[in-house]
Amino acid sequence: MKKIGLVLSSIAIFFTLSTGVTAQTTSTTLTDANAVKIAASASNHFWSALHGYKNKQCTERTFEYKGTEYVYLCPEFDTKAELSSYLSETFTNSAVEKGLTNYGYITYNGKLAHPIGDGFSMLEWSKAKTKLVYQTATVRSYEFTVPTVDGGSVKRTVTFYKSNSQWKVNKFDAVQ
Repeated sequence: MKKIGLVLSSIAIFFTLSTGVTAQTTSTTLTDANAVKIAASASNHFWSALHGYKNKQCTERTFEYKGTEYVYLCPEFDTKAELSSYLSETFTNSAVEKGLTNYGYITYNGKLAHPIGDGFSMLEWSKAKTKLVYQTATVRSYEFTVPTVDGGSVKRTVTFYKSNSQWKVNKFDAVQ
């Protein structure tokens, strides 16, 4: 019985130490440093959703629907529920719903797909500088100065909402 407890404890510690930064790991106070971490994580989530996978790229399967070329997402995001669950780690439910709608995600033949597009992030969110521009007990807006991979920088305003004890980004493409 002690061996089982030890094994379960070891597994729990492994998963605790190996998970990425998400809104769930922040304290009830949103600091500048936490805002940068959440924004960087949200950007990763955003691009994973657009690429259709988070861990392992799959063979791309395309189809045409109503005159538009679509691509199926990889098996880890087969359904809207799976992708929504992943995105809700860093985005509010409202942001997820609007984002999936605005970016044309559909379920076709029982699998989640979106219009074909390309792109990648040129922004280095983990190196962003912040300036708090609005604050209430449950809402914070930051102006970020985000370095680009080519040496420039861009400004983005990101609004965070406190949901239970977690701070989440309230617009799907605010961190693209």
